[in-house]
Amino acid sequence: MSIDDLLQTTSELLSAAAADPDRVLKWVLIYFGVSSLGFMGVWLIGYIRDMRRG
Repeated sequence: MSIDDLLQTTSELLSAAAADPDRVLKWVLIYFGVSSLGFMGVWLIGYIRDMRRG
């Protein structure tokens, strides 16, 4: 894949996103929701390990 192909794909994705902002918002919210759940999971595992040690 060349740089030209990458730029073309990027421009197509950006134009599609500009045409449907609700879809972009939905995926941004899904991304932040999943990453927040992952963060809470890691924190909870660490918290449980600390409670078992002490």
